[in-house]
Amino acid sequence: MPQEIEVKFALKDRNELVRKLHDIGGQRLYPETFEDNIVLDRRGELRTKGSLLRVRKFGKYSIATYKGPMSIEGGVKSREEVQTGVESFERAIQLFDALGYKPVFRYQKFREVWRIKEVEVVLDRTPIGDYFEIEGPIDVIRTIAGELGMNMDQAIRQTYADLYRIARRTRPDLGENMIFPPEQL
Repeated sequence: MPQEIEVKFALKDRNELVRKLHDIGGQRLYPETFEDNIVLDRRGELRTKGSLLRVRKFGKYSIATYKGPMSIEGGVKSREEVQTGVESFERAIQLFDALGYKPVFRYQKFREVWRIKEVEVVLDRTPIGDYFEIEGPIDVIRTIAGELGMNMDQAIRQTYADLYRIARRTRPDLGENMIFPPEQL
């Protein structure tokens, strides 16, 4: 099965990171693009196993993704991942709903995508802060993280859903889903 191998960091200075990406030969594949994600589950069975079923809309693309339970080694997250493009974001959600998988969490972000060597670097602006992820072979992730001035000890192990749950504990203004107010879209 294909593996997703990635590391996530808090993004302190976007302009500085973009400068470093240029300096080390990064190429921007997609400008900042709105992304909408719906996580689906059937009576909590996927979450209980540490798995995830998601339908994502990124610009004009819609993608259905299954992620298996994660393991973390040296700050790097790894998990089975199977994904495929779907014709329609809404119809994919309807299809999973017909199979008993109901929407349980929605999260949005604006994502900019870069490529360096064999890794993808994504810069995410979310309703709870800015982050960036490096995804690809583990040795290249470590090298690129170092070239971007990051220490693997600074890696964030939580998913966006986990980070949002943590943020909600101290921010009563946050709703159930990690979505932008309409005026920010």
